[in-house]
Amino acid sequence: MKSTMLPIRRSSGVSASSGPSRRRGAMIVLLAVMIVGFLVAVAFSVDIAQMHLSRTELRSATDAAAKAAAETLSRTLDVNQAVTRGQQIALENSVAGDPLILDAADFEFGRSQTDATGRFIFDNSGSPKNSVRVLGRRTQSSPSGAVTLFFGNIFGVNFFEPQLNATATYVERDVVLVVDRSGSMNDDNKFNDLRVAVDVFVQTLQSTPVQEQVGLASYSSTASIDALLTTDLDQITIAMNGLTANGYTSISRGMRSGKAIFDANVTSDFVERTMIVMTDGIHNTGAEPAGIATTLAGENVKIHTITFGADADQARMIDIASIGGGRHYHALDGAQLQAIYREIALTLSTMITE
Repeated sequence: MKSTMLPIRRSSGVSASSGPSRRRGAMIVLLAVMIVGFLVAVAFSVDIAQMHLSRTELRSATDAAAKAAAETLSRTLDVNQAVTRGQQIALENSVAGDPLILDAADFEFGRSQTDATGRFIFDNSGSPKNSVRVLGRRTQSSPSGAVTLFFGNIFGVNFFEPQLNATATYVERDVVLVVDRSGSMNDDNKFNDLRVAVDVFVQTLQSTPVQEQVGLASYSSTASIDALLTTDLDQITIAMNGLTANGYTSISRGMRSGKAIFDANVTSDFVERTMIVMTDGIHNTGAEPAGIATTLAGENVKIHTITFGADADQARMIDIASIGGGRHYHALDGAQLQAIYREIALTLSTMITE
């Protein structure tokens, strides 16, 4: 009996599962490429964020150094003292985690004046000098060094080297103080605290070579013009000492009297105008102060506001300062009120012009 032999089929060498395996392998390679790309994108984003933050911090630090140097120059007329003060303030500001160190050569002194468009132009040969230009830099040749990037070596760039200029100018300024003389100012000796604080303001301005003109308006239920703009700042102290506190609180009427002081004075376009509005309470009679604040802002008057004591309406005064492009301050006691008026007096004569 013959046995039947079945033909032997040769294997093609490809198993049934080889197709799906090949696809899985391709997916793994693609996934690996995508992961690498994602990590590169993350690294790039981290360094970009670091660069933006460093530039912002450098701007703040350079501006602060320039303003401090200009304020010191206006007060002392000493270039060396101005440089030293600017360097001190720069060291108090961090850029990318390190203090900003400035060379004396990073400070340049000159004069800034407005051109036909109102833009300030810095001239390092101009006289008399009223401006300080500061070069803030985090470069490899600077004292602070360059900013190290986290993943820069991936892209072949290990450092970021930002540098910025800031010019601060001390300028002539007309200032009107608007003070609260409502009945609540008799509580806790607050009106006497205000008299002392205004005197500190006057003495601080008198210590700088910049010649400001200052006026005084006060308010309660009604408002009054107590001193027109004058360079004889002792007149402001005398007028304050002649005021008494009583009545309600009409902040808007006080601001209108302050505006009348500005309107009565003819000044050059170079003179900046600032109103400082102080209250210890809540506006409770007369028009809403935001309206007159808007009018003043439209006439390029900067408005700073001060609230004094726990019962003062901080929210409203913050809003007024915001409308007027100024700053709001709050004092809980007489010592803080004096410090605020002193701080405002010191910063009135300087501004960032570049």
